[in-house]
Amino acid sequence: MAKAFTKVGREINIAIKEGGPDPDYNPRLRLAIANAKAVNMPKANVDAAIKRATDKDSTNYDEVTFEGYGPHGIAVLVEATSDNNNRTVANIRHVFSK
Repeated sequence: MAKAFTKVGREINIAIKEGGPDPDYNPRLRLAIANAKAVNMPKANVDAAIKRATDKDSTNYDEVTFEGYGPHGIAVLVEATSDNNNRTVANIRHVFSK
């Protein structure tokens, strides 16, 4: 459950960075709040995630797309969200090498 809350909190953070903290004008934030309700995240946690995301010192998450080749030359696209691009690249390379 904590893993789901972390994932939804990250979605809220990204939505606020892109469109602002008002769910009336930010459809992505409305969707993230709906996802939070779907995993039974308490309203206090949702409000805390929104407050953290509007803070100036919060981390910026970037959405990146990587491409690679799997077994038998099959092309694979990987969409990832990360606060550290170098670590994400290293992890994806590791997974592709396996």
